Amino acid sequence: MQKRFVITTESNSEVPFEWEDRTGVSVLRMPYTLNGTEYFYDLGRNTDISAFFQAMREGATVITSQRNPNEIVEYFEPFLMQGLDILHIGFSSALSGTFNCEVIAAKELMEKYPERRIELVDSLSISAPLALLIEEATKMQEQGAELDEIRDWVEENKLRVCALFTVDSLEYLKRGGRVSGAAAFFGSVLEIKPVLYVDSEGRLVPLEKVKGRKRAIKYILEKCAATIKDPQNQTVVIWQADCMDEAIALSEQVKALINPKEVRIEPVGPVIGSHAGPGTLSIAYFGRDRSEISAQ
Repeated sequence: MQKRFVITTESNSEVPFEWEDRTGVSVLRMPYTLNGTEYFYDLGRNTDISAFFQAMREGATVITSQRNPNEIVEYFEPFLMQGLDILHIGFSSALSGTFNCEVIAAKELMEKYPERRIELVDSLSISAPLALLIEEATKMQEQGAELDEIRDWVEENKLRVCALFTVDSLEYLKRGGRVSGAAAFFGSVLEIKPVLYVDSEGRLVPLEKVKGRKRAIKYILEKCAATIKDPQNQTVVIWQADCMDEAIALSEQVKALINPKEVRIEPVGPVIGSHAGPGTLSIAYFGRDRSEISAQ
């Protein structure tokens, strides 16, 4: 059956490029600049992610930027010209101005194509949690669900998708203004590893400060176990920034403690990774509600 609408997102969702090929979900490439050269993240199709993080470790300058409304019009318009409606599930508006630019672009296009629809969902999510929403949305589309049904499901469930993560160095969070310079300095001296999560407003916020990397990883594992819902029926995604050995070890711990239907390991890409830094390790999953993470 021919599709009547397309599901779109940005590469900040970090969906595996194989999904893009298999499901037809369309992904807007987000830009980053490495040592003065601009790139657009291709979901790891041709990007050497390990080399990117090694460059960061060696002091490379990385800059990210949002897409402007004109670029988004150029991205959306070909779908409308083909007679397709658009369901766009976007990166958290609390973390990027791109979603607001998408709103502007959609308004402009609806004046030009009044017979078509562009439905925008602010996922209030980042990377792997957003990818989990995209995965469910594409499954629903493959099973014949209409645009409105999928949009409503995403809106109703977007605050169930959770992300807990820890970073190896506070330096990159300091550069992005997430922690102060003094906190980064003393945290490094004392081996303090922050645990952060994506809150109900789509922001990255500190949850706990833990001494030592192993304790920080143990913390996110146990927090996931305490807040996950129906693990036997869902996928847990471990999201790693060039720390595959730790990700594999964590996946085994997740299987032993939580026993979900599936555990998948995915890479953090350059756009997200430029802010979190190499060594970032995260767990993404469906819980009951994000508010339970800070309440536990």
